[in-house]
Amino acid sequence: MAATLAESLAAGDPQAFAALYDRLAARLLGAARTMTAASADAEDVVQDLFVELARGRTHLATVADLEAYVFTMLRNAVRRRSRRVAIGRRAVLAIAERRCAAGGLLSAAADLPDDQLAAAVAALPEAQREVVALKINAGLTFAEIAAVTGTSLNTAASRYRYALEKLRTALTVQEEE
Repeated sequence: MAATLAESLAAGDPQAFAALYDRLAARLLGAARTMTAASADAEDVVQDLFVELARGRTHLATVADLEAYVFTMLRNAVRRRSRRVAIGRRAVLAIAERRCAAGGLLSAAADLPDDQLAAAVAALPEAQREVVALKINAGLTFAEIAAVTGTSLNTAASRYRYALEKLRTALTVQEEE
């Protein structure tokens, strides 16, 4: 008798996780994009969801409706992420207040040399713009940014790197015009 997908997942079968991902990934990402309103956040949520599935796999054999269970997990993951973002924003404000009190934080307006830079930064995706602001304006480390945004250290660093690449490209194109 062949094991059900849920039983194979519970047993930790990598093929079962691949099959579940192949079956649900597009729908999960679509739903997550709508719920989070950001592609990068949606991808992070879905990735975190599969990590959570793998970690708590032992009880999956008892799940009656696997798809409903996974989409419920998605809904809960998006809610947790929203709470982490809100907590992170409060943490940023607290860090900024402490640094302002110490005289180490300049306002964003004072840091901008001209309107071109402001327009280029405004054109960045929200997640990248947030990391740039936290790194440059707030002076946070990537570890602090990861904690504030509820992402991994690598995600925070890559968002910053992608943002700098986009800014370089945008400002180079504007200079040539």
